[in-house]
Amino acid sequence: MAKVRIRPGHVRPLWAGHPWVYAQAIASVEGSPAAGDVVDVLDAQGKWLGAGFYSPKSAFAVRILSRQEGESIDADFFTKRLRAALALRREWLGLPNQDTTGYRLVHAEGDGLSGLVVDVYDDVASVQLLTAGMKRREAEVLAAIAAVTEVRSIVEVPSHEHQEHEGFSVESRVAFGPAVEKLTFRELGFAYQLPFASAQKTGYYFDQRDNRARLEQLCRGRRVLDAFCYMGSFALAAARGGAREVLALDRSDAALAAGKEAAERNGVATQIRFERADVKKALPELIVKNERFDVVVLDPPKLAKSARHLERARKAYRHWNAQALQLVEPGGLLLSCSCSAAMQPQDFVRTLAIAAADAGREVSLLMLGEQAPDHPTPAAFDEGRYLKAAFLRVT
Repeated sequence: MAKVRIRPGHVRPLWAGHPWVYAQAIASVEGSPAAGDVVDVLDAQGKWLGAGFYSPKSAFAVRILSRQEGESIDADFFTKRLRAALALRREWLGLPNQDTTGYRLVHAEGDGLSGLVVDVYDDVASVQLLTAGMKRREAEVLAAIAAVTEVRSIVEVPSHEHQEHEGFSVESRVAFGPAVEKLTFRELGFAYQLPFASAQKTGYYFDQRDNRARLEQLCRGRRVLDAFCYMGSFALAAARGGAREVLALDRSDAALAAGKEAAERNGVATQIRFERADVKKALPELIVKNERFDVVVLDPPKLAKSARHLERARKAYRHWNAQALQLVEPGGLLLSCSCSAAMQPQDFVRTLAIAAADAGREVSLLMLGEQAPDHPTPAAFDEGRYLKAAFLRVT
C-alpha cells in the first residue's frame, strides 16, 4: 500500500481527529497511488496515523476513513459504518419517528465515511458519492445501504462541485430498485412530496429542521417573509405556528409548485402566498413599497465555496442582510442563515452587525442555530460545522 508522509508541524490536527490531509501538509508520497486508492498516512517519524482515499487533484489529498491499523476498507467496513450511523439516529436522536421519516443517515466525515452522503425518505435512500474512492466502491456502498436500511430504492444524485475535482461525473439515476418519481416523507409532522426530477442536492434540506422548529414558536400573529424559500418549509412552519400572513419568495417554479402542494396538503395554504421572484431584486422593491414584516427569514444558497470566495461572500451577506433588516418592523426578528462552511460563525455574526449599522438598525443575537444533529461532525473538524442560523432581535 502506498504511504503519505506528513510534514512536521502538520500532524497535530490529524492526531486530534481531523479527517482531511491537506495537500500542502504532505512531505512525500511513497509508491504511485491512483485517485481513489487507499493510502496509509504517516508522520515524519513513520508513525501510522490513519488510512484513507487518495485524491491527487484535490486540496484534500487524503480523506481519512480508518484509524485502526490494518483495517480493510471493504464491504464489511461499509456495512459496519452504516449500521453504526443508523444506530446513532435510532437510539440517540429518535429518527425516524411518526412525525419525521426523512433524515440524514450518513453525513460523510461525521459518520466516518468521508465522501459519502445518504439521506433517507421513507423507503428511498438518496446518495451522493463525492470522491473517486467512494465512486470506485459504489457496488459495495450501495449493497450496504440496501442491506442496512431495507429501502425500496436508492437514487444517486450528482454534486458537480465535488465530482469535478475528483475527475468523474454522474447524472441523477436510480441505482437500485424500482423507479422513483417523488420523494415522500414527513418532517415535524408535515407531509411532503418532492418530485425527484426537481430535487436539489440530495433532495431536501434536513439540516434546517431544528431551526424551523424554533421559528414556528415565534410567529403567532406575525407577518412573515421567507426569502430564498425553496419549498417554503420555513413558511409552512411559520404558518402552523400561527402567522397571520406569510410571503414566500423563490425563483424556482418547480420548488414553488412543490411548496404550494405541501401547503395545501398540510392545511396552511390560506396563510401563505408563494411568488416567483429573484430575491436580489425583490428585496429593494419591497423596501420602495414600504413593506414591513414582523419576521424575515433570509436563507440564501452557498456564497463562499472556499476561503478564496470569502470576501465576495461577506459583501453579499452584508448587502442582502442590510436590505432584509430594513424590512423588519422595530422589535421584530431576522433569521439570517449561511451554509458557507468557509465562513466561521463569529465572522458571520460580525458581518450581520455591520449590515445592521448599514441599515441604521441595532440587532441582538438571541441564538445561533446549527445543522440538525443527524448532521454530526468530528469535534476536531471545524469545517464540518457549516450551517449558521442567527436569530436576531431588530430595533
